[in-house]
Amino acid sequence: MMDILYKLTLLFAMFIIYSFIGWIIEMLLTLYKHQKIVNRGFLIGPIIPIWGFGAVLITLLLKPSDSIFNLLVSSAFIGAFLEYVVNYLMEKIFKARWWDYSHLPFNVNGRVWLGSSIFFAIAGFIVINLTNPVIIPFLKGIPHFILYLCVGIVFALSLTDFIVSCNIIKRLTLSAESIRKDCTEEISKKVETILAENSIFFRRLLKSFPDINFSTKIKK
Repeated sequence: MMDILYKLTLLFAMFIIYSFIGWIIEMLLTLYKHQKIVNRGFLIGPIIPIWGFGAVLITLLLKPSDSIFNLLVSSAFIGAFLEYVVNYLMEKIFKARWWDYSHLPFNVNGRVWLGSSIFFAIAGFIVINLTNPVIIPFLKGIPHFILYLCVGIVFALSLTDFIVSCNIIKRLTLSAESIRKDCTEEISKKVETILAENSIFFRRLLKSFPDINFSTKIKK
């Protein structure tokens, strides 16, 4: 039982570390693209869960002895699958399209595209061969009691952040739905403009997802 708890603790610690690394990478990419710092992701804290889930899945399903081809293809598939599912669920739950690749070539329903899959492939190769060999021994070197304590605190903070952020997103989409009833033209842009004036948290989300579309219909 303790062995299972320890393994789950290690996996959650890796999840948080990679979620934080992903947050930093997306911040840097946004800074490079738009010359400004934006807190990316739907959570308030400095983590982007999809990065953590992707890294943990790659760690569980792949290994350094796999061929380079298998690592790249499998990582691309895992990343694309996660992005598609997260995009679909967020649209289904919150009635908004948070990002859309429809304007790019080689996309699937606008939810994933070839460029992001290639990025996932490279990231997976790096996780297995470069970062995991550093992160895993480091985590295993931490005394169990300290690891449990730190992970427990981070878990509580992350869960609180998740609950609060989901509540903010729910209020955002409900407000958007209310405003949308009175708008007949340029629906999405009008909604964004009005919402940005109502709340600092709404404004942060709109900056994090500049391509959000409140007038979209659910796609497969």
